Amino acid sequence: MMQIESTGTILIVDDVVANVRIMFDLLNQHGFEVLIAEDGETALQITQMNQPDLILLDIMMPGLSGFETCRRLKENDKTRDIPVIFMTALSEAKDKIHGFELGAVDYVTKPFYSEEVLARVNTHLTLRNLQKKLQSQNLQLKLLNEEKDEILGIAAHDLKNPLSAIQTLASMIAGDIDNMPKQQQLDYLRLIQVSSERMFELIKALLDVNAIESGQIHIQLIPLCFSAVLEQTLQSQHPRAKAKNILLMPQSLAVTKDCVLAHESTLRQILDNLVSNAIKYSNRGKTVTVRIETTEKNLRCAVQDEGPGLSTDDQKKLFHKFARLKPRPTAGESSTGLGLYIVKKLIETMNGKVWCNSELGSTFIIEIPLCESN
Repeated sequence: MMQIESTGTILIVDDVVANVRIMFDLLNQHGFEVLIAEDGETALQITQMNQPDLILLDIMMPGLSGFETCRRLKENDKTRDIPVIFMTALSEAKDKIHGFELGAVDYVTKPFYSEEVLARVNTHLTLRNLQKKLQSQNLQLKLLNEEKDEILGIAAHDLKNPLSAIQTLASMIAGDIDNMPKQQQLDYLRLIQVSSERMFELIKALLDVNAIESGQIHIQLIPLCFSAVLEQTLQSQHPRAKAKNILLMPQSLAVTKDCVLAHESTLRQILDNLVSNAIKYSNRGKTVTVRIETTEKNLRCAVQDEGPGLSTDDQKKLFHKFARLKPRPTAGESSTGLGLYIVKKLIETMNGKVWCNSELGSTFIIEIPLCESN
């Protein structure tokens, strides 16, 4: 007897007990899960509760015929795609044509031949699985296309304003450079610089997202002194904090070892993002606290601000692309809505994780494995 890969659930619909027993034993012996219905109405009820992968349907039954049962199955969105193979002793071509018109995919004739039944069942289950895979891929492509359109729309919108400001300011300077006071020229040039920096920040974030999602980021993890990278980050963020009179306060809580397995520039990008976010969303005169502590296997770094915190709804949106949260930067700083998404993806490349607590202000915590030699 032929060997086939037997997976899936098959519904047998037949009012003749002997036929059901033969088919049940054959399919069950080859590893299929088998459901049984003695008439068309029962078959329709079963398919609503437990959708089989394939239906073997007798034509000549009391009550609903196989033809009518098939018609109703194909009219229902929930059962339309289940392949139906008719089981029949009818040999007229018009009967077969009618069955195909109703949506059946094949016939097996009575009396049954085991190898024929198994071959047809296996063929249509394989086709059904390929169809499901194709439908899934099509859905994924549709979602990706919608996401691409959303990204292009957001990027175009977010680039339009600073580009428009640059064009306007440059035109004003060029049109009256001989009469415009030097201080006014400098003010306009600073605005142009700020606008160009916003554009650059968005473009860089989009490139980072593209690199992450296309699998172009390949990093090598090496032992690193976490506190050294953190100190460099705090130093680089000090001018931003000073401009808003914000105190950056590092704390080490019983840290006896801080050698982590990481990639230096990736780790710095993550810390830069979290610290700059805390500064960006804090009011003047506040404190941003950065704490590090260790567990047996991991190092945790928590960046806490003294802002209003995040609502439950906002917390659900965190780490998503282009997340638009209610809190806004407190001094007109730019926000791409991509930073935390990038942080999550980057920390995961180093076998770490990130999460947020929002009780007293907002606290973003990253966790990264310690070196085994520690």
